[in-house]
Amino acid sequence: MSNPAPSGKDAAAFQHQKDTAFEGQLWNEGLNAFYRDDDETALTLLLEVLESDPQHLRAAYLAVLCAANLNEEETLEELCAAVRCVNSRHPYAIGCEAVRAMFYANYERAEQLFTLALRALPDDIDLNLGLGTLYDQTGPEEKSVAVYRRVLELSPDNIRARIALGISYALSGEYLSAFAEYQYAKRLDPNVENPHQHLGRDFYADGLLTEAVQEFVQAISEEPQQPAAYFYLLDCYKRLGQIDDAIDIYQQIKERFGSEPEILVQFYEQFRMYREALPLLEKLQSQNPEDLEIMLRLSQAYQETGNLHAAISLLRSGVEGRVDVEPVWTELARLYYQAQEYEAAVAAAQQALQLDRDDQEAWTVLANALLFLGKVDEAEAVARRLAKLQDEMWQRYQRRFSGFDEEAD
Repeated sequence: MSNPAPSGKDAAAFQHQKDTAFEGQLWNEGLNAFYRDDDETALTLLLEVLESDPQHLRAAYLAVLCAANLNEEETLEELCAAVRCVNSRHPYAIGCEAVRAMFYANYERAEQLFTLALRALPDDIDLNLGLGTLYDQTGPEEKSVAVYRRVLELSPDNIRARIALGISYALSGEYLSAFAEYQYAKRLDPNVENPHQHLGRDFYADGLLTEAVQEFVQAISEEPQQPAAYFYLLDCYKRLGQIDDAIDIYQQIKERFGSEPEILVQFYEQFRMYREALPLLEKLQSQNPEDLEIMLRLSQAYQETGNLHAAISLLRSGVEGRVDVEPVWTELARLYYQAQEYEAAVAAAQQALQLDRDDQEAWTVLANALLFLGKVDEAEAVARRLAKLQDEMWQRYQRRFSGFDEEAD
């Protein structure tokens, strides 16, 4: 016979226990995703934690760091404002302001704030990782290497620090040391990127294509089911002029990954193989006609393959009967202008601006289209409005750069 369900105070206590356990699980999953260098997943989970517990300042700090890494300014600003209301003097709150300063490229202030936060919590792994991220952006590599080594003294199995240390080594030309860190991270988590592939990307970024080829070939031999190395290898062969080798890899790509169009098309786009991407995007768009992202990606493929009118037709059909498609109206305005259809460009830009008055690209297209239509006075009025908007946005950036707007937030 089953136990009766709890009632009254017992039921409330039982529900609280369940909620607490769930929040703890979300926190652990979010923290693990952050340490695996998966900022997108981490941010989603950390925001859920903060919905239940707005005073969880460590979660807030990590969420701010993820938002900055993902270039999500609005999320970053909302989180920082919320943290100030909780406890602006806490080291994690100071860490949030450090990340915010780093996001707006005020690196000197960011370093001062990280130093202040770490003075209170010198052995805090997360604050040190934030400081390492700052040094990744400002250099020299020796500074970031020192910070990540410090993190690994405190937590030898921290995957994010291992990978970051490897990247710092690679940036300073210490490729063998970088590879050793990538290998260590892979031993900690089999789902981490293949060390040879990671080192190959380091060589690729530095223009060392022959060395990159060797690493990508090894990565494919170890993990033939992973598509990224094939595409990097294909691009290396093309750049090296090894056309026969490039054709061979292209055939392998089609044979091995042809049944995974959604994965395949992303790599085609990444490596600007738009003719190959086009039929796959057309199929995806037919299956998901309301998906704005796919629509814009297909429009881009049409443009890259020289079919401007197909791109216009696609977006025109996509905005019919819809009001929540400001990015599509802006892109449509730009394409009409490019096609010298200036009346249509004006109408599309005006529609975009009804949805977002701060859309600088729409204002620019509108001013230029009006000018080509001979409406000089209207074009000048729009240009003045655009200049005012740009000045306001610059002033806002300056305030955020300096931190002067923190009280207002």
